[in-house]
Amino acid sequence: MEKSENNSADDFIARGNALADQNQYEEAVVAYNQAIESDPDNAAAWYQKGCALYSLNRYGEAVQAYGGALERDPDDIAAWHSLGVVLMNLEQYEEAVEAFDMALALDSTIASAWYHKGYAHGAQKNFEEAVKAYWRALEIDPEDIISWANMGTALNSLGRHEEAVDASDLALALDPDNTPAWNTKADALMGLKNYKEALQTYNRVLAIDPQDAHAWHHKGSALMKLRPGDTC
Repeated sequence: MEKSENNSADDFIARGNALADQNQYEEAVVAYNQAIESDPDNAAAWYQKGCALYSLNRYGEAVQAYGGALERDPDDIAAWHSLGVVLMNLEQYEEAVEAFDMALALDSTIASAWYHKGYAHGAQKNFEEAVKAYWRALEIDPEDIISWANMGTALNSLGRHEEAVDASDLALALDPDNTPAWNTKADALMGLKNYKEALQTYNRVLAIDPQDAHAWHHKGSALMKLRPGDTC
């Protein structure tokens, strides 16, 4: 009898996964609920329900579903990681860091968990910790452009502008059209009082994305710092 119930739960999970693959998340949640009703201790059903709820921006319910998965399988790395991401969306950054730490305690080689931990620290203005986390992400995946760019932002916040330029340059070597990296580099140049090069760098951003509000605003700041004749 137990085998039949488990098979039934697996069938509902498979149906939910198929629906989720078609972006039919509401229907997928129904299927995952049927799986949970069939087998309440099925951690996979709780986890997949959390993923579908996350895709529906129903973050509070997603937290509950991931919690249900972790009650049944405390070693589910994906559930800890996903819980951290949804907590970030709820701006519960301290709790998000704790979730990422749980994932990393189980597997310290997950670059995305280190990246998200860095982001959560940055959101709390814990920039030293953010830099440390981004470095760990980059040790695992040196071509993670967003970690290079975000580390540059954290370094700027610490006043370590020369290092921020270096981090931005490494991001730009991987993607020459990455506007966040160009903006971060320009911000660092502003911090170094290299206003002429900062202006040129903001112009580079605007050549890629003429609607970039950050570049327009800070371009104005660079122009105000320059003397007439220094803008050429």
